[in-house]
Amino acid sequence: MLGFMIVTALLRTRGRASCKRMSTGLVLCICVAANIGGIGTVNGTPSNIVMVGQLKELFGDVDTSMNYMTWLIFAFPLMVICLFAAWLTLTLFFLRNAPTKDEHITEMMRKRYEELPRTSYAEKSVMFCFFVLLLLWIFRDPGFFKGFKNLFPKDCYTDATSAMIVAVLLFALPSEKPDLFTYKSPEEMKKKNRLMDWQTMQKNFPWSVVLLLGGGFALAAGVKEAGLSVMIGTSLATLEHLPLWALQILTMAICMAITNICSNTVTATIFVPIVATLATEMERHPFSLMLPATLACSFAFVLPVGTPPNAIVFGSGNVKVRDMAIIGAVLSLECLGLTVAYMNSAAHIFLPLAEFPAWANTTNASVRP
Repeated sequence: MLGFMIVTALLRTRGRASCKRMSTGLVLCICVAANIGGIGTVNGTPSNIVMVGQLKELFGDVDTSMNYMTWLIFAFPLMVICLFAAWLTLTLFFLRNAPTKDEHITEMMRKRYEELPRTSYAEKSVMFCFFVLLLLWIFRDPGFFKGFKNLFPKDCYTDATSAMIVAVLLFALPSEKPDLFTYKSPEEMKKKNRLMDWQTMQKNFPWSVVLLLGGGFALAAGVKEAGLSVMIGTSLATLEHLPLWALQILTMAICMAITNICSNTVTATIFVPIVATLATEMERHPFSLMLPATLACSFAFVLPVGTPPNAIVFGSGNVKVRDMAIIGAVLSLECLGLTVAYMNSAAHIFLPLAEFPAWANTTNASVRP
């Protein structure tokens, strides 16, 4: 919304003809940053959740060491690198001749800031719940020391447990600051509004995403049990002679092409099991192909239908399909190259990608006919 405010002010103060190119670059920054930013955390985009969820379906109840903290440590540096490359590209394409300072925009931003109301008690409470959730996710199983999940029986506490605890908190905490020194009857307490109520949750909750993710996990389990994953991996055996970096480029290119016309969740659901099987057939670490394929599902920059941020930006009327397609193709190539380079260099610092893990070897052997 902040980006759209700046663009609107530009058009009003400088005229459409004089700042059209700059406004196009600014609104494109919004969808590009939203798409790239989603790769930084597990819950940043549904395709990341698909991969983490399918690990259990594909490899069983084994410790793959992939959790919220592991993903953050691995993906955050790549996210920053891709964001910097995207900023540089958008600047060269659209903002080379942009004004360095505009008093009208500065004044508009200052005025809007002053008009903002003070942070309410409800907003502070929601921020508190959000930070509690982050801490629970990070310290459940940090990796470099034992997390609090070891206080519970095996598999009894997952990241989903943390999410449910905080969700219950939202239904329990009041939306107004309580008076702790005044007695309230149970009837009066029931009348108090909470941070979240069932009607609001039921209306705004993305049920379609839940059904899509659940269907994807069911599909992955079916593919494994039916032996289809082994058959697909065997049929792709002709690719085994290719170097790993070439397979990563091929995998990402296919996923990026499809995710521009399909949901990134659907694309990840289809390709993550396939590349996982291919990697195990080659006796490579499954993450070496699963991660590039998953990340590629977020690099949908070319078409407005690629992701919701693309559609929102295109709907503003400040971007043409031609502009999005050209800059999107350039950004896609950049992100592909940076991801492959990262997977074959710095990623090895955070993940043991050079090794073929025992959990993948055991599972692979057990599913072969």
